[in-house]
Amino acid sequence: MPNSTKSAKVSKPRPDFPLFPHATGRWAKKIRQKLHYFGKTADDPEGEKALNRWLDEKDELLAGRTPRNGVGVTVEEICNQFLAHKDELLKSGEIARRTFSDYQSTGKRIAKAFGHKTPITAIVADDFRNLRAGIAAVWGPVRLGNEIQRVRGVFKYAYDSGMIAQPVRFGPDFTRPSSKVMRLARAGRGLRMFEREELLAILAVAPVPIKAMVLLGANAGMGNTDCAHLPTAAVDLPRGWINYHRPKTGIDRKIPLWRETIAALKAAQAERLEPKDPANARLFFINPSARAYTGDCIGRAIRLLLETAKIESGNGKAKPVNRKGLTFYALRHTFQTIAEGARDLAAVQSIMGHSPNSRDMSATYRERVDDERLKAVTEYVRTWLFGAESQGDKK
Repeated sequence: MPNSTKSAKVSKPRPDFPLFPHATGRWAKKIRQKLHYFGKTADDPEGEKALNRWLDEKDELLAGRTPRNGVGVTVEEICNQFLAHKDELLKSGEIARRTFSDYQSTGKRIAKAFGHKTPITAIVADDFRNLRAGIAAVWGPVRLGNEIQRVRGVFKYAYDSGMIAQPVRFGPDFTRPSSKVMRLARAGRGLRMFEREELLAILAVAPVPIKAMVLLGANAGMGNTDCAHLPTAAVDLPRGWINYHRPKTGIDRKIPLWRETIAALKAAQAERLEPKDPANARLFFINPSARAYTGDCIGRAIRLLLETAKIESGNGKAKPVNRKGLTFYALRHTFQTIAEGARDLAAVQSIMGHSPNSRDMSATYRERVDDERLKAVTEYVRTWLFGAESQGDKK
């Protein structure tokens, strides 16, 4: 009948065509046990439009993600702009290399989870929920919380810089772990500090100049990045002081040095190589390759020391100093914990380079802490580590 409205039967245009005509009159393909459709066969009998759509969406579909259709700023664009911004901060010395590396990893994770070309407007709360679940499957609560904060920072930057017109809705699930979960996680890790015997065992096997760095951590709570960036001009060995602002906070620190720390610093100074890069000539510590140390490099050195150091157990047998959670940064935990026994928290905070608490008005008005108070705190920790007999050798 010439006036029949029955559609003509459509077939695959060629045997290797990736789609098939479904009974509902649409081009279709089964992916991951689910049918997906690519337009009406009546409007596209040769399947050309359907094929183009399949090629555009197949990567998302094969990965189990919902295809994103639309225009606007993409995930790739905001990640690139965000990292360019952080790279400027890195070059100006406002953030550390390790921090920038963390942001790079976050950008890659976002792009992989959502798709490089996905418009920001197409991302929904379920996407963030799935992203959080994926991170939680491999990382503990602390790293999970830090990564969530970085992801949020990327999208906040996109809004604050005008790349997107509205803030992104993360949904109710994309939140940092609760305080209770964080406390339980910390309890499960055990104490993140060195006991006296463990620290002495590490010092016994630590080579120059790592021994000096360990002593700086024990003497004053200096971190691995603090040591890596320590300028020679800040170290006054004849007088036994370090005057140094902490890179992470910019807070000035005035640190009285133990005689053991001074001796180790002199040994490091004696073995110091001339740096290959003239820009590193200002640094106190130079590695055996005549390059500047990094915080990560110092951290790896400490992990090796933990495997080497042994302490005597109750039955007279040596056991390794290798408790979970022990890193170079545990020296800051150690100093803070022991130093508080001197009962001068303001002096402890000054040595540690802590940022003043805005709610602590006394910290707001305090302009300095007397040298004798600083010495009393460091000597208290020295006595804990080396024994009461060391009091007769005060510097």
